[in-house]
Amino acid sequence: MVYFLTGSSLGQHWVQVDIKEKLVFTAFFIGAIFCLGLSFTFHTVSCHSEFVGKLFSKLDYCGIALLIMGSFVPWLYYGFYCDFQPKLIYLTAVVLLGITTIVVSLWEKFSTPTFRPLRAAVFLTFGLSGIIPAVHYTLIEGFDYAITRASLGWLILMGALYVLGALLYAVRVPERFFPGKCDLWFQSHQIFHILVIAAAFVHYHGISEMAMYRLTHGDCTAENLAAIEAQDIL
Repeated sequence: MVYFLTGSSLGQHWVQVDIKEKLVFTAFFIGAIFCLGLSFTFHTVSCHSEFVGKLFSKLDYCGIALLIMGSFVPWLYYGFYCDFQPKLIYLTAVVLLGITTIVVSLWEKFSTPTFRPLRAAVFLTFGLSGIIPAVHYTLIEGFDYAITRASLGWLILMGALYVLGALLYAVRVPERFFPGKCDLWFQSHQIFHILVIAAAFVHYHGISEMAMYRLTHGDCTAENLAAIEAQDIL
C-alpha cells in the first residue's frame, strides 16, 4: 500500500495516478490490512483469556466485512466510471450491508461453534451481493465488454475462491473425513485463509486492469466516449 500511495504509476503500467485514484485503491488496501491483521491478531492472542479470545474473534469477523466492503469500492468506481447514479446507489448499499454484517458479527452468540454455518452464510450473502451490479453492468455494456474492460473474469475467479473457502469452512472439509489427521495442517480454516489471500491478489490484479483502461482512455466527456465507441466498432 505504501509503495502504491507514494508512487506515481499503476504497478507495472506507467500510467499517471492522481490522489482520487489512490484513495479508491486505499479502500481496498485498508480492508485487506484490517482483515488479515485482525485475523493474525486473533489467532495470536486467542489463548490469552476467554474475554480476549471472544473480543478478537468478533473483530476477526469485522475484518472480513471490511475486506468485502473495500473490495467493492474500486470495482464499482471503475465499473460505473461514467454513471454516477448507479455507482452511488451501489456504494451506499455496500456500506449499509457492511455495517449490518459488522453489527451481526459483534453479536455474542455469532462466534460460537453452533452458529458456524450462519457465519458462512452471512458473509457469503454479503459477498455474493456483488452479482447484482455485475449483472447490471453486463446487461448495459454487454458480456464481451464486461470481460475485457471491467475485469469480470477476474471478479468471477475472486468470487469462486471466496465461495470455495467459505464452503470448506462451513462444512469442515477435509477434517470431517479424516478425524485427527488435520489438527495441525490442511484443516478447512487454514485452507480458507489461503484462498482469501489468493482472492485478494486476484482482485487487486483485476481492479488494476480496470484502472489502467479507464486512465488511458480519458475522462467521461462526450468526445472521449464517442471515440471509445468508434474504436470498439472498428
